Amino acid sequence: MGFSHSVSAEIEIKASPADVRSVFLDFQRYKEWSQGWTLTPMEPGKTPSDLKDGDQIQADMKGMTFKPVIKENTSDALHWVGSLPGIFTGRHQFYFKPSEVNPGGTRFVQAEDFSGLLAFLMAPGWSFRDKTLAGWNEFNADLKKEVERRPA
Repeated sequence: MGFSHSVSAEIEIKASPADVRSVFLDFQRYKEWSQGWTLTPMEPGKTPSDLKDGDQIQADMKGMTFKPVIKENTSDALHWVGSLPGIFTGRHQFYFKPSEVNPGGTRFVQAEDFSGLLAFLMAPGWSFRDKTLAGWNEFNADLKKEVERRPA
């Protein structure tokens, strides 16, 4: 129903995928290094590494707050879906891939598939897409800086 658009941003990080994932899943420490992102499991006592299909988190990305549902949480990826059914649905994916550029490093990828009546807002040339990508690139750079700052 409606339109569909995909957006992605990636960065090379000089640390293993396991190390990048470990920092990424350390939600409690985001405020120490992230410029405006917080992620919080909705179930009290649930750790980010224990999140599974069907669990819900609260995501706050630069003042935009929503409560997506986890679809996958593996050593290679974390995926969630947030939706206003039929109007706007986003399937956000984070990937921790071995780098093809830096031996032992990681290619960290954020991607999202948008669908629904308002998905056109994520088409090339729309400012909402540009702002989204800018926010993702900022988060990716913050994550890289934090991972590479920590001792190996």
